[in-house]
Amino acid sequence: MIPFTLKRKRRFQVSPESVPEEASVSRYLDLVIDGFPGSANSFATRAFRAMQKKKVLVGNHYHSPAETVRAAGMGVPVLMTLRQPADSVSSMVRRWPFVPYESALRWYVMFYEAVESHLDKMILADFPVTTKKFPEVVDGLNAKFGTSFGTDLSPDRMAEFEPRLQQTPIEREERERLKLIIEASYLRETTASRRGAAEAIYERLTSRSLRV
Repeated sequence: MIPFTLKRKRRFQVSPESVPEEASVSRYLDLVIDGFPGSANSFATRAFRAMQKKKVLVGNHYHSPAETVRAAGMGVPVLMTLRQPADSVSSMVRRWPFVPYESALRWYVMFYEAVESHLDKMILADFPVTTKKFPEVVDGLNAKFGTSFGTDLSPDRMAEFEPRLQQTPIEREERERLKLIIEASYLRETTASRRGAAEAIYERLTSRSLRV
């Protein structure tokens, strides 16, 4: 969970969706969307871009509380994403199998503890709200920051950015089967105390998340 490096900037420049100006936090950003990995960061970034009539600079996927807090301190609007620790950490480990569950859970706690005292300068959206009511999330950004971001996106377009909405019944069944296996691994490879700490920070933050 360190701030990005020159290597990260190069990755931003070569990725098909990358915009070099978004690779570092600056006052020129229109918005920062960030959160712990596996918390619908990609969905939110893609859906937000699709809603806008003009080009916008969206800092995203920093996965660094230091960068996000710095953006908030500059007055840049910030959308902080959130998800239940078991789901967020499991998603991260599924993507990066070399990361131990216990380490990922520790990073989860560290990440959200670092941003907790700065949430008054951000909009915090839990996973179900982000993925199912994203236009209302953008409405929340506009209300808090005095922005005029577009909020229109058809359900069909929204589904483009959330692969699970496009799954066949067989694919959904397979996903549920794998989810049970992953959940068992999560419980087996993490300690009760670490899970408790993560669930505690999640509960504290959900009480401050956007209500729509």
